[in-house]
Amino acid sequence: MARDFNELADRAKADWPDAARKVYTEASAGFAAELTERAELGSMLAAARKARSLTQPALSELTGIQQAEISRIERGTGNPTAATLLRLADALGQRVMLVPFNR
Repeated sequence: MARDFNELADRAKADWPDAARKVYTEASAGFAAELTERAELGSMLAAARKARSLTQPALSELTGIQQAEISRIERGTGNPTAATLLRLADALGQRVMLVPFNR
């Protein structure tokens, strides 16, 4: 009997064709990278907010973005739009940059 989810998943994946395992591995890596990027964005937002001695509610007042959404972004669980990021950056005296990356 499987002890945990990972063991159960590994047993299920053992029957997958190589192509399916490759797709799963690549998708998992992409998902993990996205979570890391969201966490980094959240940390940068929180640091910029704190450097301005602002609370989340104060930043919410400045931007019109709900405090709960600011919290989600700072925790890395939000998925902000470009407009949201631009409003936050403007209120914090920051700018948004697009940086190339390789996947």
